[in-house]
Amino acid sequence: MDTNLCIIRLGEGERVGGALGEILDTPDMTTIGAFAVSKEHPTELHFHDFDEYWYFTEGTTTVTLRTADGQSKSYRIGPGDLVVTPKGVEHGHIPDDVVKGVQWVSVIHPDARRGHLHREFPSV
Repeated sequence: MDTNLCIIRLGEGERVGGALGEILDTPDMTTIGAFAVSKEHPTELHFHDFDEYWYFTEGTTTVTLRTADGQSKSYRIGPGDLVVTPKGVEHGHIPDDVVKGVQWVSVIHPDARRGHLHREFPSV
């Protein structure tokens, strides 16, 4: 999967594209809530068994996305950006200071594991 599809610059008029939209489950808008993350408490790389969405309203951060095959890429994110992480794509971010926004997830299937999940990669 090309993680470039996961970064949508809504503030620049971009929208969720067909290739990404085809693999996402239906969003569950009852899960919507505000978030604030500081540079003292960055979000470590993790993944979920459901899709997660972050819409950034304040601050800047570096988001890293890593696919199941170990390919990773980092992106600079700021206000007006939407990060969509399909189930199984690892994600985390390190804010420059404090970032704020709104997050939500997709409908969670009954067999989905909850919480932050971690994957081990062999050492090189």
